[in-house]
Amino acid sequence: MAKVIRAFRDRTQNLKRYDVGDDYPEDNKERVAYLVKEGFLAAPEPEKTKPKRKKGADVDGDPDA
Repeated sequence: MAKVIRAFRDRTQNLKRYDVGDDYPEDNKERVAYLVKEGFLAAPEPEKTKPKRKKGADVDGDPDA
């Protein structure tokens, strides 16, 4: 989700008001990019993924140790 940094009414969502700190849905990437460029949204952060560990594995991933 992109964060709102300047309050605005979204003309593409029936003039829905977004206040500072609200989350803006990232359904339309072009719209989000436009609002970031215009200064209404903070650039969305890429989602962080954790490396998957096997069940029962120790820190280095070796289940035998």
